Amino acid sequence: MMSSLIVVGLALIILLLSVLLGKKNKLFADRFLILYLTFAAFWHVYTYIEYSGLLLNSYWMLMGKGIYLLHAPFLFLYIYALTAQKKLQTKHYVVLFLPFIIYTVHFFYYYLLVFDGAALSINHGLLYINGGLSTTWLIFAGLFLIIDPIFLIVSYYLLKTYKKSLLIAVSNTDQINLNWLNVLFYLWLAISVILVPFGTLTVGSGWFSTEFLDILSEILSVAFFFILGFYGFKQTTIFTNLELKGELPSKPTSGYYQRSGLSTLQAKAYHEQLLTLMEEKKPYLNGELTAGELSKLLGISVNHLSQVLNKEQKQNFFDFVNSYRIKEVLAKMKEPGNDHLTLLAIALNSGFNSKTSFNTIFKKATNQTPSQYYQSLKR
Repeated sequence: MMSSLIVVGLALIILLLSVLLGKKNKLFADRFLILYLTFAAFWHVYTYIEYSGLLLNSYWMLMGKGIYLLHAPFLFLYIYALTAQKKLQTKHYVVLFLPFIIYTVHFFYYYLLVFDGAALSINHGLLYINGGLSTTWLIFAGLFLIIDPIFLIVSYYLLKTYKKSLLIAVSNTDQINLNWLNVLFYLWLAISVILVPFGTLTVGSGWFSTEFLDILSEILSVAFFFILGFYGFKQTTIFTNLELKGELPSKPTSGYYQRSGLSTLQAKAYHEQLLTLMEEKKPYLNGELTAGELSKLLGISVNHLSQVLNKEQKQNFFDFVNSYRIKEVLAKMKEPGNDHLTLLAIALNSGFNSKTSFNTIFKKATNQTPSQYYQSLKR
């Protein structure tokens, strides 16, 4: 069973990897997805070799186990590339892969100076040397259990920050694939929620056999890559996300607006100009309108636009623009000449890009679905 699961998992990974490698116009984040899938393929090959018995009674099996410490960093790098607006520095890469580096150094220390002539045994996933439990290997066993939860916590913060940033940068999230990020994160979370308890009850305590844990891990891995592929192929741009270079304002911090150089009087003047621009030129009819584009029309910086909306309008960019689109929809609904148009046609003519986003935003603004509101006008 285990061999079949490994082969299925490897086949899924190779399929996804081949599609991604064949895609034109790869984004920066795609490189990290390629890196992660390459690692996953290598890990499955190693697992197959180990399970076939070729590494039985070999010290190198212990080194191979350490490869798992690369899983969380590689997956995190992909999430970071999708959500962050800057590249990591070299020192940050060192920190990300430090657990694996330390594990490798630790292994070679034992391989060169301790293992030769020592009696080794593995019981319930723990290493015993000359009949005694190795403390350092016990620490690494604990690291194997907690490394994914640690990276999940950091990834959750990244996603939360990213979603907040989008609301001050774009007026339409249909092409930003937030669902893709959510699927990726929650799949990873679900697997950790299952494996960490089972791993804890296996290592040391022996409630479950290590063989059972390996099979469970491989089943979850196959499910992970299958669902990943299913959602990936549903995207119009497979396994990619929209990059917003230069569109996101700087993240507001304590005293941020005070240091922006924009006075209260100037902010009010910009606010009046903004409202006039929205009424006269109706830039919100552009379904892909971004904060960068609107700030250029207004002749101010993206950060100043964000400050004006926050302080004077009490709204973020996303809500501000879509409030005008809702007003446009309501006005068109009341025009007798539009009776022949469907609600979706009215929405698209008002700046919305999809039925889903239109329905969600409309109901939030009116506490009614578009059809309910439209029917109420005809009574």
